[in-house]
Amino acid sequence: MANTFIPQPAEHVLDNPPPFHTKLLDYGERPYWSPDGKRIAFIERNYGDVCEMDFETREVRNLTGNLGEHHHFLRVLFLNNGDYLLIGPKEFKDRDISRHVESELWVMDKEAKTPPMPLGRRMFEGAGVSTIAPRITYAVSGRNDPSLGADDQFECHVTEIEYGADGPRLGADRVIYRTAGAGRRPEPQDFRHQDSEVIMAEYVRADDNGPGPRKCIVKGVEVATGTVRTYINEPDVHNECEGIFPDGEHICLESACDTTDEIWKLYPRPMAGTTDLWKLKLDGSGRRARLTHFYDRVPWRASNSNVSPDGRWLAFMVNFHGDEAGYGRGLGLLDLAAWEASPQAQEWDVAPVSEE
Repeated sequence: MANTFIPQPAEHVLDNPPPFHTKLLDYGERPYWSPDGKRIAFIERNYGDVCEMDFETREVRNLTGNLGEHHHFLRVLFLNNGDYLLIGPKEFKDRDISRHVESELWVMDKEAKTPPMPLGRRMFEGAGVSTIAPRITYAVSGRNDPSLGADDQFECHVTEIEYGADGPRLGADRVIYRTAGAGRRPEPQDFRHQDSEVIMAEYVRADDNGPGPRKCIVKGVEVATGTVRTYINEPDVHNECEGIFPDGEHICLESACDTTDEIWKLYPRPMAGTTDLWKLKLDGSGRRARLTHFYDRVPWRASNSNVSPDGRWLAFMVNFHGDEAGYGRGLGLLDLAAWEASPQAQEWDVAPVSEE
């Protein structure tokens, strides 16, 4: 849940932003660009409505407020045909069951004229969508699907969405990756290279207060063969992939590499450290360069980013250290073109990429 013991700062961090940053909204969560780059869809609040901003005018409209009783969404993405892919439970029960057990996939038509249609598949956390076909990738755990045999069993899927007389439905499906316990929770994030590879985050003991490492690794899975490659594996650091670049050679990285001992003392929850967004090279080198600059603006941090289809802009979310993942306190915009022309874009460091 949201952090309740940190006082609200008098000024929103994006009212006095770092270079190249501007504020889009002082509320909202998990922004996602439309295929034409003209709109940004986002979640108004946890378990709330889906909204959309016209990027040119900055006007916001609520897309789901008058479409039935389904107002419990956690994420919104765009399919390649412009339809909306939504994630959330049919009803809100509590923050564990509704997010980790009963969250499911929905499709809403591109005009947002009819109520979202459930696809009949519960799933774990987020999903990735193809830009070239009605295709998605996501994970399922034993909590979502008891047929997997145990709560800590996970499968990652690539599934086609088929359209028929009765609307969209899940079609051809293949499992590309499995885990068996060991505190590992995979979450596919993006396709690349003509959908031949899925880039995913893998959380290691992300919700475990016991001994052992707590980190997030970025991996790639070759869809045809299941071959796995590690792109960053930094000891005891949360490094989560968050938005592929159009070239497919880089991805945004939500990294807690700046977290200090003082931060951990203030916010002892696992994965509750500071996060900034970095540009990670997807070649196995571990090369990354900082995009956002919030690590020294406690209690603020940046997360949940998405790159515009033309590679010109980065939309992202801000919240506080200690907030539940995905809990938003505003949306920001990074001018990637200006960043690329600055000295900061040349300040690469190298993170560990060791295979396990």
